[in-house]
Amino acid sequence: MKKYEIRFDYLKKFVAITHGKINIAGGNIFQHEIYEAIKKSGKHKEVYEEYPIPLVGNGKRKHHKVDILIVDKDIVIATNSKGKSFNNTDSEDAKLSDTKLFIESIQKKFPNHKVVYQYFKDEYGTKKIPLYEYFEKNGIPVYNTEDYLIEHYGINFDALEERRQKECVKRWEEAIKDIVDIEAFYAAAK
Repeated sequence: MKKYEIRFDYLKKFVAITHGKINIAGGNIFQHEIYEAIKKSGKHKEVYEEYPIPLVGNGKRKHHKVDILIVDKDIVIATNSKGKSFNNTDSEDAKLSDTKLFIESIQKKFPNHKVVYQYFKDEYGTKKIPLYEYFEKNGIPVYNTEDYLIEHYGINFDALEERRQKECVKRWEEAIKDIVDIEAFYAAAK
């Protein structure tokens, strides 16, 4: 095997582990931190994470997992938590159609409640994001994650972000230790 092939294979594995543990797992950790903060606030009767909702209709998908679902006396708030990244493969109309299906399905599950389906989006309002602006124009609320959590729950967002980062680093170090001398890596990075 040629030297560049070895380096390519090594870097491919390194990047896959890094992307998985920092970006992908980081989003899941972030969502869990948000869920924990809302639940611990004591402001709501019931708070769930990854709550499965059977979808109405005869589509291919049978369920939708709501990132964070709040059930109070007469309202259900379903929150879809989005990080900094953006997947632009579906049209705005297709995403809006999905969201409307989610609302209809949640309404069927909780027929005596008002249903609000909202999006949390990192950095929303600080840069132009057409999909989320389209949602808002069509009656779907979208909030800047940090601003919403501070305003509604008094969350120390910096502490939440620090916990997320520490957990990501811990998971990365555990996953990468077989291919990297971590101490040497950090020493070289300084």
